[in-house]
Amino acid sequence: MIKFILAGLLALTAFVSTVNADFKEIGKFGTPANNPSAEETSAEIIAATADGMKLVYSDSPANALGMIDITDPANPKPLGSMDLGGEPTSVAIKNGQAFVGINTSLNYVEPSGHLLVVDLASGKEVTKVELGGQPDSVAVSPDGTFVAIAIENERNEDINDEKIPQLPGGFVAIVNLADNSVTKADLVGFSTIAPNDPEPEFVDINDLGEIVVTMQENNWMAVIDSSGKVISEFDAGLVTLVGVDNKKDGELNMVDTIENVRREPDAVKWIDNEHFATANEGDYKHKAPGQAKRGGSRGWTIFNKNGLVVYESGASYERAIASAGYWPEKRAEKKGVEPESVEVATYGDTRYIFVGAERANAIGVYKANDLTNPELVTILPTGIGPEGLVAIPQRNLFVSANEKDKEKSVTIYSLD
Repeated sequence: MIKFILAGLLALTAFVSTVNADFKEIGKFGTPANNPSAEETSAEIIAATADGMKLVYSDSPANALGMIDITDPANPKPLGSMDLGGEPTSVAIKNGQAFVGINTSLNYVEPSGHLLVVDLASGKEVTKVELGGQPDSVAVSPDGTFVAIAIENERNEDINDEKIPQLPGGFVAIVNLADNSVTKADLVGFSTIAPNDPEPEFVDINDLGEIVVTMQENNWMAVIDSSGKVISEFDAGLVTLVGVDNKKDGELNMVDTIENVRREPDAVKWIDNEHFATANEGDYKHKAPGQAKRGGSRGWTIFNKNGLVVYESGASYERAIASAGYWPEKRAEKKGVEPESVEVATYGDTRYIFVGAERANAIGVYKANDLTNPELVTILPTGIGPEGLVAIPQRNLFVSANEKDKEKSVTIYSLD
């Protein structure tokens, strides 16, 4: 049991009044219903068809692509799963097709993978494009002309004390869907941590065809165009956290300060053509003078595409989650609630930003018509380990894929 310290409760009181019930849970789905014979199954990254009637998710443990009928979102139905012959890392949907990153690497020094294109109506493979490395995040351009894939070529955490560089370095693969040609966008030479090993983590594409990419371990970001030309690149920066719990002692006592924490963003999502939001999970331990050893700033940030910080949540995101009762005390000395996922969508006249906290099993929902001052409106409970988020504003729905939960693998919410 977590003991709540009075000072912490008084400090959190201001956040409680901001919480109200704009969204409510109406349905859930367990991935074993789609793959009952699998020893292990999960939903990690999730996407929705244009009509909002079908969900598609990556099932990494089962090497499968799962599908769910949400015609009645309160009673989702299994549509089965497709064996992929490799580990799916991400999925995106456009024009009735699913674009799936498949990791086929046998080791860390010879990474490999491909982009699999699946026709959702028939469930059949359309084409397969070799990528020349290990894929992570996948995004399709809004006009449907190209796909961007973060080729992470992730490090082996069992050697060299988890440190980078560990070659080969990663890049962004840009697949032209007219002829399936692949352009390699080079990200080498930017970061001061491991400039020859960028390890791109997450990509998203705006209406101008510009790709934003996070390089989490390097605490770096870049914006590139569809030809691979770099538009901007910048350090994701540092945050000093005031009023957090940094002690694993069975007590919620948010009085600690952690100075100069690297943001180390994971997920990124364009808000408009000039701004994007990042979930600053962190994934690296790096000893640098004047910086916290462990990265991950426990919150989220809005940048413009030149790297200027427009909004920084600081400790407020984690404090709001704790005040709502979702504090993971055992993570206090590490990265706290670990914001990992982010989604942006407009419902009616209101733009919302959703930020998922992997370790707290919760999502912070913000109204963000004013990007300099987003307003927290609710904390949504999820299943265990929210990883992928998808908004379906045309049906007033929102969905969370919860990687560690078999019964509540997918949670469906409705906007009142």
